[in-house]
Amino acid sequence: MPTYTHGGDIWTRSGVLDFSANLHPLGMPPQVAQAAREAVAEAIHYPDPLCRALRSAIAERDGVQPEQVICGNGAADLIFRLCLALKPRRALVTAPTFSEYEEGLRLTGCTAEHFLLSPERQFDLDASILEHIVPGVDLLFLCSPNNPTGRLIDRGLLEQILRRCAETGTRLVLDECFIDLTDGAGMAWALEQHPHLFLLRAFTKTYAVPGLRLGYGLCGDADLLERLYAGAQPWSVSNVAQAAGVAACACPWAVPSGRGRPTTCCSGRPV
Repeated sequence: MPTYTHGGDIWTRSGVLDFSANLHPLGMPPQVAQAAREAVAEAIHYPDPLCRALRSAIAERDGVQPEQVICGNGAADLIFRLCLALKPRRALVTAPTFSEYEEGLRLTGCTAEHFLLSPERQFDLDASILEHIVPGVDLLFLCSPNNPTGRLIDRGLLEQILRRCAETGTRLVLDECFIDLTDGAGMAWALEQHPHLFLLRAFTKTYAVPGLRLGYGLCGDADLLERLYAGAQPWSVSNVAQAAGVAACACPWAVPSGRGRPTTCCSGRPV
């Protein structure tokens, strides 16, 4: 049997309190749960393999174009597909951070180099990382807010990192799966100017639906997106997850950062 190293495993030992699931404290919005229930009746059909309705809803919600959106069976699915599509020879990750980055890299035979985050600096990323982004580093994984430290990366520093990655030919994968639970602004505005940028996002945290497995990526590089589609299994996002995602995009449970923050959730309860 494989060794399971991630959190979220309540099935191995009963009675475990799972503190690894950092979700919206108000739980799943009722509209999302209702959409998922109703979609079960349509499970006699295969789901849309291109997630067209969901991608359009995400694009409107996040202020991007539908062709810049790709959906996956959770953000972890896209992490592994990215590593397989890019096949980096040399990659850089921070430490500590989300373990799936390194797992995906290991799958392709790439050994990750670590940039250590200092507890003396509250685990904040600082400009010294720029010295480690050099020609030959094919891929850089960053997470903002970082999992598990919860620290946002300063926008000015991110802009410096973007420019440095453009100079060195480094692909930047920026994980923003927790961004809607913060007051920070996401980086979707940078997609047009920086085709080497790939944003990871998910419905998991914002809408408290880890069991539905629904994540997505935003990217302006059409060639990379084609390779990610080619590397996916058919129908990787179920019709239930797609319906729930469309309902979530129409629900003001959480507004994408930079567009203001809601004061109530879609059931009327205060946030």
